Amino acid sequence: MQDQSQSARVTLFDGLKSRPARPATKPQLVNPEVPKAPPVAVEATDPGAQGMRAALLARRRPLIEAALEAIRPNLQRDGGDCQLVKLEGDAVYIRLSGACVGCQLASVTVHGVRQKLIEAIGMPLRVIPVN
Repeated sequence: MQDQSQSARVTLFDGLKSRPARPATKPQLVNPEVPKAPPVAVEATDPGAQGMRAALLARRRPLIEAALEAIRPNLQRDGGDCQLVKLEGDAVYIRLSGACVGCQLASVTVHGVRQKLIEAIGMPLRVIPVN
């Protein structure tokens, strides 16, 4: 009876016994003496990119304001509120007021506002609370 139980025992490492071991090597740097140049921002070199960003912000602003107006009744029900302060690049600055100021769950509220704005706009953005 003991012979049957030992012959039926299979471990996870049984299939790896015939596999050769990998040699331990360190990754090699191609040329460690030459540092890479920092990436250049597109806006710094292309003056047309700033105009495109301004046009994009002008187009996004009504969508952001509408999404915030849809969120505000839920916040007001709990004694808080939020309002749009400014848009800058991909950042939306909001001001939390009322019960939201000093609340331990304010970061959760900001994350929820961010998710609703991403759903409304369809592109990633940052929501930054200001005082």
